Amino acid sequence: MLQLKNVTKSYGKDFCAVNDLSFTAEEGAVVGVIGPNGAGKSTTIRMIMDIIKPDSGTITLDGKPFTAEDKDKIGYLPEERGLYKKEKVCDVLRYLAALKGVSKADADARIDKWLARFDLSEWKDKKIESLSKGMAQKIQFISTVLHDPKIVFLDEPFSGLDPVSSDELLAVIKELKQEGRIILFSTHVMEVAERICDHIIMLNHGQKILDGNLAQIRKEYGNNSVTVECEGDGSFLKDIPGVKSVQESGSEYTLTLQNDVNEKDLFAAVAAKAQEKDCTVSRYMVNEPSLHAVFVSIAGKESLSDDVHGEEK
Repeated sequence: MLQLKNVTKSYGKDFCAVNDLSFTAEEGAVVGVIGPNGAGKSTTIRMIMDIIKPDSGTITLDGKPFTAEDKDKIGYLPEERGLYKKEKVCDVLRYLAALKGVSKADADARIDKWLARFDLSEWKDKKIESLSKGMAQKIQFISTVLHDPKIVFLDEPFSGLDPVSSDELLAVIKELKQEGRIILFSTHVMEVAERICDHIIMLNHGQKILDGNLAQIRKEYGNNSVTVECEGDGSFLKDIPGVKSVQESGSEYTLTLQNDVNEKDLFAAVAAKAQEKDCTVSRYMVNEPSLHAVFVSIAGKESLSDDVHGEEK
């Protein structure tokens, strides 16, 4: 278990990049550290990796402070990729594994396994510069996990990948999760976080503004509405008990509900009234808020475009 307690980091006198941040990342879960550019994500990752020190607060792994040896338990995929372009794939991977204490024999076995996993075996002896962008990104990911880390940091891992490669990488991340790794996922693209994360830590201007699993977040910040698609006149929907308002768009009707409405009871009422009105309901869907919508509801639209003092992410 990775735990941050009351961690704060400032740059100079006027800019607090991370302010009193606390959260826990458990084994076997993907924890999204998300927010717009400048939220404090990169500073948080650098403190956890002991690249920079917090001004105050503690960061512990399994209840103990990080040590120099613990750094080898971390695998980090940065957003800004960097591989030795003139070197062979196998040599680059061996070298990066050696930096984490992996023997040549173990590294070669793991390299073969991972290259096969990504269907890149034939590129083992090719130079990095001969790879496509997507291939090079997969090699960078392999370098991140080659030393079998306990904690895996993924910073915008899907950036630049085509849909097939994204699905391939997502499958591997799920495997790492099932193996019990601690996975921290950093992104400013909230739709990506919704796809992969179990737990969300949302930051804005260095402050934690949200901490919870996706189901809890959607329940707490739901816009309490359903979408009904009707074959026939759906004007009767405005008269259903518990419906505050109805927005019509062709055959689709978005029903905004009163806070105390039970969706199952509402569905029964809609179905009964539709039958009475000789109208066929072809779709009934409870709407869930996106993380983007949740962020805007908490922090305001202006927070998505605010300039940042020296912190890109």
